[in-house]
Amino acid sequence: MADSAAEVRAIMRRADDEVERSPDAALSMLQRALEMAGRLGDAGLRREVLVDACDTRAAFSPAIAVTEADAGLREARKADDGKAVAGFHSCRGYALDRLGRPQEAAAEYEAAVVQAERSENREALADALAMRGENRHYQGRYDEAIADLDRAYATSVELGLVNQQRYVLNAIANVYSDENVGEFDKAIAYYRQLLRQDRAAGARLGEATTRYNIASALESKGEYANALSEYRHALEAYTALGDRSSVAETERAIGALLVRQGKAAEGQPWIERAAATFAAAGDEESVARCRLPRARALRALGRLREARDELEQAERHFRASDNPRYLAKVYAELAEVHAQAGEWRKAYEASVAHRSVQAVLDRRARQEQTSRLRIQFDAAKKEQENRALLIENAHRGEALRTAERVRSLQRIAIMLGAALMLLLGTMALQQVQRGRRLKRLAMTDDLTGLPNRRGVLDALERGLRARQQDGRPLAVVVFDIDHFKRINDLHGHHGGDRVLEDVAALVRAEVPASGSVGRFGGEEFLVVLPGLDHAGALALAERLRVAVSSGVGDGPRVTISLGVASAGDDADAEALLRRADGALYRAKGEGRDRVVSA
Repeated sequence: MADSAAEVRAIMRRADDEVERSPDAALSMLQRALEMAGRLGDAGLRREVLVDACDTRAAFSPAIAVTEADAGLREARKADDGKAVAGFHSCRGYALDRLGRPQEAAAEYEAAVVQAERSENREALADALAMRGENRHYQGRYDEAIADLDRAYATSVELGLVNQQRYVLNAIANVYSDENVGEFDKAIAYYRQLLRQDRAAGARLGEATTRYNIASALESKGEYANALSEYRHALEAYTALGDRSSVAETERAIGALLVRQGKAAEGQPWIERAAATFAAAGDEESVARCRLPRARALRALGRLREARDELEQAERHFRASDNPRYLAKVYAELAEVHAQAGEWRKAYEASVAHRSVQAVLDRRARQEQTSRLRIQFDAAKKEQENRALLIENAHRGEALRTAERVRSLQRIAIMLGAALMLLLGTMALQQVQRGRRLKRLAMTDDLTGLPNRRGVLDALERGLRARQQDGRPLAVVVFDIDHFKRINDLHGHHGGDRVLEDVAALVRAEVPASGSVGRFGGEEFLVVLPGLDHAGALALAERLRVAVSSGVGDGPRVTISLGVASAGDDADAEALLRRADGALYRAKGEGRDRVVSA
């Protein structure tokens, strides 16, 4: 049989289906396609094959893929082949991401999107948008990430790119699973759907990645045993595939989870093994990410100076790479290390830095929620448009056969149209109700039923706006549970959860209806008190302290330390919280179980 362009593209499609089962087999297929394209003398087709081969190699041999992308870019630019230029930029970006160089990767994805739009190649655009969206999510740019992934998914659906749809759906689920977004159940539902598709397609790499993502979401929900089981399944699959980078990433995750469970001595070797693999590969980004769980392990083992050194190195890296997601984690842990060492001033400074970075992430997450609801609405609308189009096509086909049936179908079409309008109206109402439910869920802490960080910060912003409008007073109380880590260590996470629930219930009963109390993170809470002056806030804080110290149920006595601050004429949320934080840290430094005024 003579070579043909159609046969080459058929081989490329088979290679695309094969890549997650056996990358080596996929590369062999692409080599055959490359030879056929060469015999045909079709340079453009040959470059298409080279782009696919580069993408396949980037997952497992990223350094080689960078070299291949460089060569491909030179050839594609010389030939003025915009589609290939976009493809090689995307491949180079993915390879750089795998090498732990996300900032350089971001520049490649930007170039890929520009080239794909300029050449009006929608398939290349879908790929570039998906890659850029994932990179933006990693940097904590949630609204921009969702916008890219939304466009990538819609384009993939329109072009019938099934594998690309699965890839983008996984990326969207990853955004839902981000701790700053917190839609873990929705993420897991998407992952379960993808897992079924991966298994049906025999996509071993996709299945391993999906199981890793399920584990990560379960860990964020606090389901540690189930998360550890999924991580181990993913590790077995990555090991069988020979994917060393993913093996190391999963080892890091297992180690971090064990540390979270209070098993620092057991978790540390996993983290060290992962860090050694990343260091040998020159992956500085992943080495920096290993420093965070390593520092947590060292803190748990009482090696505070080493923990601080790890965090300071991680801070330098993530500050240089402008990554607020990981900077927030580093500052939060650094505050814990300094507090455990009794260095209250440094603990306060780290806490202020954490608040500042977290405020940026919270703003982005709030923007992301609007985008997320828009995606859900657009998806429902697109589905209805597709259904209407199918009905219209069916009617048109029948009309060609007989005029009598045309009249009959017209009557049916009217009824169907009315039914469809009713259905669309019902779905629109359901969408509004679903959006309201999602907003409530996104603002609520699952464990205590109180507003979460996002919810209580919204209450604070409302209080500040009201103060600006009519001058009414506003105060805040920041408090946390004393020696909470010791409670977890002695009584386990279930015991710690019960204490959090009891404290939340006691405080909620004392806070007036005009106020708001929310869980700010971990064992820390924020009370917003519009209409209450400083003296009134101090009195309420003392009532909260007494209520908790005398009211938590069986077990050791539970106490809280509280910091109180009032809004001045020029106060903003960040400044107000900073002053309340400072008072809280003074309360802890003075012996805990007390109220301190800012």
